[in-house]
Amino acid sequence: MAGAGTAVSLAGCLTEDGPGVEAGENWEPSETIRYIVPYDEGGGTDVYARGIVEPLTDAMGQDIQIDNVPGGGGLNGFGDLYGSQPDGHTVSGSAVPLEVTPQLLEDPGFDQRDLNGLGIIGRSTWCLVVNEEYEGEVETFDDVREKHNSGEWDSIGIQEPGSPQDIMTLLAKHEPEYADEYDWQWENRVQYTGTGPIAEAVTSGEVPCGIGTDAGTRPNVDSGGVYPVCTFFSEGTDVYPDIPSVTDEGYPNMDFVAGVNRGLYAPPDTSENIIDELANRIEEATQDERYAEWSEETGNPIFFEGPDAANTAIDDAFEEFENLDIVSLVDEHS
Repeated sequence: MAGAGTAVSLAGCLTEDGPGVEAGENWEPSETIRYIVPYDEGGGTDVYARGIVEPLTDAMGQDIQIDNVPGGGGLNGFGDLYGSQPDGHTVSGSAVPLEVTPQLLEDPGFDQRDLNGLGIIGRSTWCLVVNEEYEGEVETFDDVREKHNSGEWDSIGIQEPGSPQDIMTLLAKHEPEYADEYDWQWENRVQYTGTGPIAEAVTSGEVPCGIGTDAGTRPNVDSGGVYPVCTFFSEGTDVYPDIPSVTDEGYPNMDFVAGVNRGLYAPPDTSENIIDELANRIEEATQDERYAEWSEETGNPIFFEGPDAANTAIDDAFEEFENLDIVSLVDEHS
């Protein structure tokens, strides 16, 4: 199940303590830390992991092994984390609320709410990108909508059923509260395992447009082949500060699903002293000038919010999706 891994050289050497120390005792990382990315290489979660990995290696004092475990709307990677030893040497990135609906749709055999939050290190938004063939012709969401509604385009790239892109496109076509104003008559939604594959599909012309995170689409935008048209998050995006949001164009707000928290989590039953130590070292990495330089170069916002914020992000997402009965919407139109 594991995908490509990236090892970062040892940046320091700390006194070794064995795993499984008792609560209240000092704990330090004593071996390579496995950093699971539950999506393909090139997606936003992967981009954030690789952006912070060098300062995080120094902060941890151990190698960091990035391991891409895509599939299941993020649940393959979360399941891998769930079954890992709670000794502080396995963590996972996340894209909350991306992983919520897949769990609501089909019981994966674990509950991601049992994971232990370590912190939130950034935030992304969902953006619509278009193949460069249409640059100068398609510049707004209105233009994209017209391409689909006229029948000139029949497809759009998204992620699996229950993903934020899936939910947003369903709301815009089928849910009266949104569809009455969006009236987005797309025909086919081509599903991919993450933003990276979506951006590649749009670049190659496999689909004319797709929805991915700002962080994950930036490499393809920078290298050419695609360009961003709009974001679905009302506050806009720091990555593409010049593009409008759909709410700027007069469409209803979808913020409950249009933003992505870049969180880090540890397995269930990880002791509080390990959580605190990992969180402290992650916070140290977010304050490193190399991470700040990466943020400035890419436009991806960085900050640190602690374990409580990471736990709350998952809990709040589940509550919001259950209150809106998102599962019924997805089931009806899958």
